[in-house]
Amino acid sequence: MSKYVILIPCFNDWECLNILIPKINLALTKTNEEVNILIVNDGSTKKNNLSFKKMSSLNKIEVLNLKNNVKAQIATATGLNFLRKEKFQGGIIVMDADGQDDPEHLVDIIRESKKNPEKTITINRSKREDEIQFKILYQAYLFLALLLTFRYLKFGAFSYLHSSSIDRILSTDDVYMAYVGGIAKHFANKKVIYLPRKKRITGESQNNYKSLIYYGLKTISVFRFQALINSIILIFVGFLLTHFIMYRPFFLFSLASLILINAIIFIIPYKINKSLIEDPLSNVENLENLNK
Repeated sequence: MSKYVILIPCFNDWECLNILIPKINLALTKTNEEVNILIVNDGSTKKNNLSFKKMSSLNKIEVLNLKNNVKAQIATATGLNFLRKEKFQGGIIVMDADGQDDPEHLVDIIRESKKNPEKTITINRSKREDEIQFKILYQAYLFLALLLTFRYLKFGAFSYLHSSSIDRILSTDDVYMAYVGGIAKHFANKKVIYLPRKKRITGESQNNYKSLIYYGLKTISVFRFQALINSIILIFVGFLLTHFIMYRPFFLFSLASLILINAIIFIIPYKINKSLIEDPLSNVENLENLNK
């Protein structure tokens, strides 16, 4: 029997979790593994109203309460630091609290992880149930990321990594900026599974278009030096093309856009609270066991 922890960062999504966790428990009846859930409460302003009966498929459900809201990326990194401190040995599955990551797919991830436990697995989205505006924005992000980083970052937080990989992913600031970027940078030889993504289980998303754009730029910021080199190449090629094709206004617009994007992605690392990277567990208030 293998050990797994499902790591879920959460900010005020208690209603979603009250629906999601029983679904996780039901899905895991198809496996025979020892599975715990670690919810990282990212300084929620709403009261924790989680209430469960005995979960037959879940060994333990715990809430790691943080003193202050630090956003999902640092909350996830804090959870990984906590598991390292506790010397956890086994598989770690990161998933969102809103239910867009289908619990039924946990069985697929666990089954795949058994083939090579130490190999990182990402879940690429084969289909999304989102508004058309978001889909357009998401495709624009994928194109920009591919152009600037040479990486097709079509996966989210839903992923698997082994405890032996924690030191590797926490060795730089990358995962604190963007978990997806950290995974893509440190685990190039990862396994990819293609699965659809659902809508939220309930309630309204706390993310708006502005926050999603900023997160996309944070992900690209992980590869900022590659992005700078690619931008210089694009500017040089664009400059040459203006001598043959009369697209000077488009070139000037592209030039201004690339300069702005690079300025932002080089500023982003300086906006991270360095104290939370140097001592990530200093923001932990307590550990709450929901099995009592």
